[in-house]
Amino acid sequence: MNKASARKKVMKEMKDIFYKDIDDDKYIDWMGSLIDNENYPTYHHIEKREDLIKDGKDIEASLENGAYLGIISHQYLHEIEKINIDLYYSWNKVFRVINDRRSYLDNDVLNMINNLKKLSLEITDNDNKKTK
Repeated sequence: MNKASARKKVMKEMKDIFYKDIDDDKYIDWMGSLIDNENYPTYHHIEKREDLIKDGKDIEASLENGAYLGIISHQYLHEIEKINIDLYYSWNKVFRVINDRRSYLDNDVLNMINNLKKLSLEITDNDNKKTK
C-alpha cells in the first residue's frame, strides 16, 4: 500500500472512531477549528517523521501516532513549532490524550484545546508584531 492510501485509510479509521456520532457538517479538528472545504482533514504525525526515522521506527501513518487536523490548523501548528517548540509539544501532548481516550472531544479536552488556542494566538500575534 502506498503512503497516500495508507494515510487515507488511517484518516477514515480516525473519523470513524473519533467522529462517529458527529454531523459531518459540524465537527472540529483536534486544534478546535471547524472542518470544512477550506480546512479539510489531514494527518499529523504526533511523533515527528524524522524522529521515527532516527529511532528506526516505522514512518507509516498510524492511528496511535496520528492527530486529525484540518490543513489550516496543521500549517498553523508548524508555524507554532518554529516560534515556540514547547507550545508545539504541548499541542502534541493534547493529541496523545485525545488519541488515548479514543473518543470525541469531551469538556476536559476542549478546555485543554481552548487554553492552548489562546496561548497560541498570543504567541503568534507577538511574533508577528516583532517581524513587522
